[in-house]
Amino acid sequence: MNAVFGATIAVIMCLGVWIAVAGLRGVVDRERDPFVIDTSAVLGRFGLAVIVAIGVWAGTGWPMAGLSAGAIAAMIPLLIETRRERNEQLDMANALASWAEMLRDTIASHAGLNQAVAMTAAVAPLPIQYELRQLAVDAERMPLAAALRRFATAVDDSVADLIVAALIIADQHQAQNLSGLLSDIARSSRQQSSMRLRIETGRARTYASVRSIVIITLGLAIGLVVFSPDYLTPYDGVGGQIVLAIIGALFVGAVFALISMSRPVPQPRLLAGVEDSITS
Repeated sequence: MNAVFGATIAVIMCLGVWIAVAGLRGVVDRERDPFVIDTSAVLGRFGLAVIVAIGVWAGTGWPMAGLSAGAIAAMIPLLIETRRERNEQLDMANALASWAEMLRDTIASHAGLNQAVAMTAAVAPLPIQYELRQLAVDAERMPLAAALRRFATAVDDSVADLIVAALIIADQHQAQNLSGLLSDIARSSRQQSSMRLRIETGRARTYASVRSIVIITLGLAIGLVVFSPDYLTPYDGVGGQIVLAIIGALFVGAVFALISMSRPVPQPRLLAGVEDSITS
């Protein structure tokens, strides 16, 4: 009974700290995508959290240890997903740079814009292969500028907006130095990719350090539970559960902060809002 009472107090304390921190940080006013819930992902994370929480609670007899372990287990898929998003962003930047270079070389051989789009779509880099082939089809059925705006909307990337803007200007105003402009865009995209790659190298060292700390800490805790349970008897009481809740909240907060800091930040788009002009 005392353990349940202590766990309830600890949960209330953690919620109070979380609400206070959220209130101090405030709410960032920014555009959000339509609210869509991935039911399978949510259920998967919830199921994993419940299984881990019950297992740790049953193994240690500490409810707060189970809640903390369950919360951390639920956030591990988010950490993996964040890493995947960063890799996709890096691949997209390289693919757009390659497409800009292919457009430059094709246009330099005296090909028209529509012809250049069709030719480069046939050998498109994999991350933008579907969008480029759709662009080639749209360019045959509608004005090139409208097809390019639709392509920019589908790719949703700042580098793609620069390429599309250059092509639209060339199509409507007969730009003279389109090849040079595409070269500059490709060079800038390559530089961004190199910078992101250096950042990923630095992050890899940080992740390795964090992983080592977590493994050592968990290994020490498991070793004490298995080989020296008497040493951890102070955690059996209400006060011990409160202390364990604070420790667990610190671990959960550290993992959440790591996810927030490693999440890729989208760059401002030049053609943001073109969806309205397409549908109107």
